[in-house]
Amino acid sequence: MIATKEAHILTVDDNPVNLFLINTIVKKILPDAQIYQAKSGTEALEIYNTNTLHLIFMDIKLPDLNGYEVIQLIRKAEQEERTPIIVVSANNSSDPQQAHLIDGYLEKPIKYDALESILAEKL
Repeated sequence: MIATKEAHILTVDDNPVNLFLINTIVKKILPDAQIYQAKSGTEALEIYNTNTLHLIFMDIKLPDLNGYEVIQLIRKAEQEERTPIIVVSANNSSDPQQAHLIDGYLEKPIKYDALESILAEKL
């Protein structure tokens, strides 16, 4: 079981069902976690710029900026500490040209054990 330290986690997905699922699982594993959610790349950047985050789950297909564009902007804005970003996608392969920007991959449909492993590893 993961320590119940308070983690600040951002979930980004334009599908409310996916947001609900990932947030429900995170809260079950880390009941003290502060979860922020964004339904667009622009909203994700606003949350990133106004909060200290410990982990980001990023869908790639978003209605405005795609996930990789958001990740690139986050990486450019980071100072010293790198925020782990996990790509969440139904496509089981990530873009090899973007691999250096991400810290992991979570396949949809989201499975409890896979999400728990990521939380244990990244937090």
